[in-house]
Amino acid sequence: MKILAIDDDSFIVELLTMICNRIGFSDVQTGLSGEEALRMIGESEQGFDCFLLDINMPQMDGIELCARIRALPGHEKTPIIMLTAMTERHYIDRAFKAGATDYATKPIDMIELRARLRMAEEVVTARNLAAIALAAEVEDTQGPPVEKNYALDDLIEVGGFADLIDYAALANYLLQLSRAGLVGSQVLAISIDRIDEIYARASLREFTHVLTEVARAVNTSFGEGGYMMAYAGTGTFVLISGKATLEPSIGLENEIQGLLDGRRISFDNGEAIAPEISIGNPIRPNASKTQRIRRTFDRAIARAQNRGQKKASDGAHPADRLASR
Repeated sequence: MKILAIDDDSFIVELLTMICNRIGFSDVQTGLSGEEALRMIGESEQGFDCFLLDINMPQMDGIELCARIRALPGHEKTPIIMLTAMTERHYIDRAFKAGATDYATKPIDMIELRARLRMAEEVVTARNLAAIALAAEVEDTQGPPVEKNYALDDLIEVGGFADLIDYAALANYLLQLSRAGLVGSQVLAISIDRIDEIYARASLREFTHVLTEVARAVNTSFGEGGYMMAYAGTGTFVLISGKATLEPSIGLENEIQGLLDGRRISFDNGEAIAPEISIGNPIRPNASKTQRIRRTFDRAIARAQNRGQKKASDGAHPADRLASR
């Protein structure tokens, strides 16, 4: 994995190089400013797989640099790890909204940095495999279903929304919030019902289209900047909202479902897909450790899926709903 580390302190960049080598990451380049980082990225023929950015730098701080890297073609999803001693929520929100995927605290801890870089490496590998699968996909919408080149539980990339981040980044975001206080935060999940039926018929492109439409409906409902969300696989999104009160999710579910029903979502052959979603009641997170964050996410997902199962036993199929419109 090719890493670019940026810090205005020359001692820190030397230390980062040494630590990265000791923990198994030898391909590291360094710079002392945001301007130098952008120049190095522009001059690199193959680009970089991961960035380590100090937040507190003069002229262009690490958060602005993060946003500018995200705007560069080819680096929309590249892991960006912020290096900082700042744990205030203001900085956390700014960094993750600018596109950061993780935090590593100063003074630099070798074990922590290794864990962060290993997670980034997993993201890079998964993204590369997904890109290969999408490029290799050969579709015949009039013929029999194509052989599957993706799994239902794959963490498929859904782009185009500033508040939609990687699943691992969402856990990192919640972990950082726990250090600054979780006042007002809540976690909920949005699950696409009968996702196995959609998966059985959909190509990767069609499946990604369904996920994108659900994400767009959520974005319309919550508004830009009102949440942070990630796709968790198996047709489920996990969302962190800043709303102060925990309220039943039925109203939100109806609102998002209404937005989906107003769109014509179909397979490539024109046949309607008609996705239906279920949302579990929100949870106030207890996220002092990564394991507890994952348990919080799992609980939220289970609530959404249980809601979907109950609707399946009590209600009509989505196709029936569309036919009645």
